[in-house]
Amino acid sequence: MPAENLAVVLGMFETGLAVGRSLGRAGIRVLGIDSVKKIGFYSKYIESKICPHPVERESEFVAFLIGIAKEQKQKPALFVTSDEFLTAVSRNRKCLATHYLLNFPEADIIEAVTDKWKQYELCAKAGVPAPRTFVAENFEQLRQIRDALPYPLFIKGREVNSWRKTMGVDQKGFMVNTPEELVDIFQLLFERGAPGLIQEVIPGPDSNHFKACCYIAENGDMLLAFALRKIRQQPVRFGFGCVVESIYYPEMLELGKKFLTRIGYRGVGSVEFKLDEKTSELKVIELNPRYWQQNGLAEKCGMNFPLMNFLDVTGSKPPAIVAYRDRIKWVNIYHDFESFRDYRKAGRLSTKQWVQSLRGPKMYSDFASDDVYPWLYELSSRKILSRSLRFAAKALKRPFR
Repeated sequence: MPAENLAVVLGMFETGLAVGRSLGRAGIRVLGIDSVKKIGFYSKYIESKICPHPVERESEFVAFLIGIAKEQKQKPALFVTSDEFLTAVSRNRKCLATHYLLNFPEADIIEAVTDKWKQYELCAKAGVPAPRTFVAENFEQLRQIRDALPYPLFIKGREVNSWRKTMGVDQKGFMVNTPEELVDIFQLLFERGAPGLIQEVIPGPDSNHFKACCYIAENGDMLLAFALRKIRQQPVRFGFGCVVESIYYPEMLELGKKFLTRIGYRGVGSVEFKLDEKTSELKVIELNPRYWQQNGLAEKCGMNFPLMNFLDVTGSKPPAIVAYRDRIKWVNIYHDFESFRDYRKAGRLSTKQWVQSLRGPKMYSDFASDDVYPWLYELSSRKILSRSLRFAAKALKRPFR
C-alpha cells in the first residue's frame, strides 16, 4: 500500500496529466499545479491549483510551494514535468528539500543539461557519441567558423526557456544549408538576444530517433529502464514524437544507462538518441532531466515511473522492474494530423500508409476511458474535433459539410 503522502505535480500539460493519472490510479492523492489552466486540471485523478509563474515570479512561486507543504501532515513528494518548473526547483532545491520529498539530479547536472553547449561537453566527458556542436557568441566568431562547418546544420536554442521566450514555443530551430543562410539566421538571433547553438544534422529518417527513459533511485540503483522509438515527429525532422512506440533495443538502453550512470544522475530522465544511417552509430540528441511527454506509455506497458518515483522517495524501497510490453503506440492524434500532412506533401507518406501506421495496440495523449474529461476539454477548447474531421475528410477525398 503506497504511503499517504500527497504527490505534488508541477506542470499540467499532457506530460503532467499522465503523471497524475499514473499516481491517481495507484490510490495516491495528487495535487496538480500550473500558472494557467491546462488539460490536467480536468482529470478526476488530480486536484488542481493555479500558482505564480515559476520564471516570472520565482520567489512567490517558491513561497506558494512551501505554503502547500506546511498544510500537510507529512512531506509531499514533488514531481516536475516542464522546463520552466525545473529551473525554479533546481535553483531553490535546498530550501524546497526541507519541505518536500524529491529525487532530482544535482544542480550542476541540471545546469549542464539546460545549457545545450554544456550538455554537449557532458557527453564528451562521459564518452558518449553526440552530434558535432558549435557556438558563436558574435559575428566575428561566426565568420571564423562558417566556411568550415559540416552543412546541413540545425540551429537551436542554447537554453530552452530563454529561447521559447524570445523565439516562441513552436519554433524549435532552423535548418541551414549554406554559410549565407547561417549568417542570416544568426543575425535574427543576435537582434532578438536569443543565444543559438549550431549542430550537425544526423542523417536518417525520423524513425531513427530513440529514447532511453530511466529512473535511478537516490541510492544509485537503476530501478526502471524503458525504450521507445519515434514513428513521426511534429514538426517533421526536429519536433516532438507525436507517434511513438515501445520497443526492445538493449544496445540503446545500455548506452543511455551508461551515460546517466557516468554523470552521477538521479531521478527520472530520458536520453534521446538518433541512429546515424551512414555510420550506424547512436548519438545523443539531448538529455531531458524531467518526465518526458509520452511517460503514460510506460505505465501502459507495465512500468509506472511516477509510482516508482513516489515509492522510492517515501522510503518504500521498491524493487527494480526490467520487463515491459513492446510494440504499443502512444499517439497525439491532433499533431499527427499536421505531421501526416507534411509527410504527404513531401511524398514520404500516403493516406493508406498513415492509417496503417496507426493500427495495433495504442493509447492516446489525452483520451482515457477511465478519465474522459481531459479529452473533452481538449476537443472543445481548441475546436479540434471539427478541424480534424474536415482534414480527415479532405485527406480521404470525401466531401465534408
